[in-house]
Amino acid sequence: MAQRKTVYLFTLPDHGFFAEIYFPRKSAHQGTIFRSLRRGYNDSEVRYYLSRNISNLLEELKEYPQLFDPHQYDEKMVGKKKKISFAKEEALERIKLYASPFKGWSLYQVDGVFFDKRGKAYEEATQVVRIMFRFQSSYYNVAKEQNCLDIFRAIILWAITKQDLLDEHNLWDKRQYDEFLERHKPWPKRKFAFTKKYFIRLTKEIQKWLDDCVLFIFGYLVRQFSENVLCENLPEEEIWVSSFFNLTVNVVKKAELK
Repeated sequence: MAQRKTVYLFTLPDHGFFAEIYFPRKSAHQGTIFRSLRRGYNDSEVRYYLSRNISNLLEELKEYPQLFDPHQYDEKMVGKKKKISFAKEEALERIKLYASPFKGWSLYQVDGVFFDKRGKAYEEATQVVRIMFRFQSSYYNVAKEQNCLDIFRAIILWAITKQDLLDEHNLWDKRQYDEFLERHKPWPKRKFAFTKKYFIRLTKEIQKWLDDCVLFIFGYLVRQFSENVLCENLPEEEIWVSSFFNLTVNVVKKAELK
């Protein structure tokens, strides 16, 4: 009987984005950080927390009002203008749609020096929570069956990195669609047909995923930390979150070959 050989096979990249959240390294905060991260994998727990604090979140995240739109991902909403404010009931409907994009985290510590408004320097140990959000689409198998994985990945990368749209624009607007088509000419007919059928569906799925990431980071994780800071009477002037929207993840998978 032939023995199987264990190898690790290269796979094409998944796209996503990379976030780091910077907290002061203080013992009073460590329990809150760990508990929030550990529980953050649970969709229902995050939804419960977001729903319970929805009135505050509508105020705290008012710079991103579309985050609470429960209808923007519907097919029938293509071409319609965005709303700029939402009632509590609408926001709660959006929270029900939340699906956890969170799969794990890394922690590391750095020593930093910061200047206040008067130029005085402060040294402070900083705890960094690093999270890589990896987008995995429900349309992957369809793209693979139609031999359109290159177009599928091109749409995903284009949509995730295109975060400079005006408030009145959506990823799935006709002008965005036309721009994508123009950028990727010439087209084989089957790839054009795939794009025509799935561009809107895929970009809406991506936007929903990105918005869920924002709800997790700012509505849940950072907010839990800020609540703990206030309770401990150790107020911080600012909490920093850095984001990089050009992340690619190549997963080298273990496989058994004959």
